[in-house]
Amino acid sequence: HPSPHGPPPAGDPSVPPPPYRDQLAVQRELLRQRRRRPSGRIALPAAYLASLTSSIEHMVLELSPGAEDGAMRQGLLARLQDYASHVAGGSRLQVFGSCVSGLHSNGADLDLTLVAEEGAPDIPMEAQRSMIRKLADVISKGKQMKSVSARPNARVPIVALEDAATGLSCDICMCNTLALFNSQLIKAYTSFDPRVRQLCFVVKHWAKRRCIADPYRGSPSSYAWVLLVINYLQMTSPPVLPVLQSLRGGAWAASTSAMTATTHDGRAFDCSFCADVPAVRTAMEALGPNTASTGELLCGFFQCYAREFDYKGGVVSVRAGLHLSKHEKGWTTKERGFRGDRHLFCIEDPFELTHDLGRVCDPETLAEVKQELIRAFQLLTSQEQGLGELCKPWREAPKGTPGKAAGHGVKQ
Repeated sequence: HPSPHGPPPAGDPSVPPPPYRDQLAVQRELLRQRRRRPSGRIALPAAYLASLTSSIEHMVLELSPGAEDGAMRQGLLARLQDYASHVAGGSRLQVFGSCVSGLHSNGADLDLTLVAEEGAPDIPMEAQRSMIRKLADVISKGKQMKSVSARPNARVPIVALEDAATGLSCDICMCNTLALFNSQLIKAYTSFDPRVRQLCFVVKHWAKRRCIADPYRGSPSSYAWVLLVINYLQMTSPPVLPVLQSLRGGAWAASTSAMTATTHDGRAFDCSFCADVPAVRTAMEALGPNTASTGELLCGFFQCYAREFDYKGGVVSVRAGLHLSKHEKGWTTKERGFRGDRHLFCIEDPFELTHDLGRVCDPETLAEVKQELIRAFQLLTSQEQGLGELCKPWREAPKGTPGKAAGHGVKQ
């Protein structure tokens, strides 16, 4: 069983793991025991759900990038790699984020991390900061990029820029191996079932349009919203998704060390998971698949977080495939200091288990997030409005309208 405090035990490598079907049956039984508020299917007309599903598929197709987008990104990556090679010979720029998981839309930012050549020792933090300054300087002098800005003293040193030729924005950070592993995990989940990618795409788009996907303004990141979707799909009855981190067999690397990431402050985290998606999918189907439409699942997602999730005591955990308790995680009170994590909307990072992705929310911004979730649920279940109204861009009400956090205005 997955532990609330760490990754599941690897087990004796000399002993073959049980069949996936048996392991998945254990997962379902654990979910049955731990599910605090069983979520039933929403009683909406089949015709309405079919229409909503069709609208979702159309939106995803419309927002998905074409072949030319991929070519643009590869070209930009190649040019930036030339700059990186001048700063640190042998280093490699690697893509992470939505471009890897298949969740990026047309014109989305390109996220890169600069990693040392294979077999090289870890780069000390001071050296990383120096490298990011040099990289920003070299890129600026090349005059192919604009708005080049280095932040060497950030938690993860980074340089932000915009490609003058394509208009693509790009962030290059230093040695962020956790981000690489997270992207591979999300990719495994989104490739498991087409409904997963469709739901993640729509929820990300909705959150951005409603201005609740900006950690710098107190709302969950797009990555956090994706984790919320995945965890919801792990907890449906029957589950749409398995818990890949608790399955033995089908690991994506041969050794434990290859599946371990170390943070900038020296903490090591187990990033192993079962990547044998086709075989696990077959085993899931044998146990009884979830046949809900994408439209029904979207309504269920908003029902979960608008009506059912325990914000006061719950923790969203993709690693465990459950809602853990804040008590289990030790996230019951605000941490010390002005910047201490508040733990109001707890979303556990699947690998960096001490990282609460919802720590950015304060009472006022969390109230706005909840307001948007309730609005979405009511719009969809009223059957009077479709995706267009759901994803209608947020606009700020005239100044002087009371009731919202400073800088946010009133959502309309």
